[in-house]
Amino acid sequence: MAMMIRVIYLDGSTGTVTAAELDTLIRKKDIVAFCRSGEWARVGRDPMRKRKKPFAGFGQRADDMNVEGV
Repeated sequence: MAMMIRVIYLDGSTGTVTAAELDTLIRKKDIVAFCRSGEWARVGRDPMRKRKKPFAGFGQRADDMNVEGV
């Protein structure tokens, strides 16, 4: 079952959405806030999650370090 996230829409109504729906609502600026870790995050005022950077290649894994005995 997908985790549901509480949101407040622009008109003041509330609802619950999936994480994928939340990303879309934030991008479209269709909500004013959402609940994370028990606290409300306000869109445009509080820090939002950062986009993941694509894999940069060598050096990103422990095996790439070539450390003896590991």
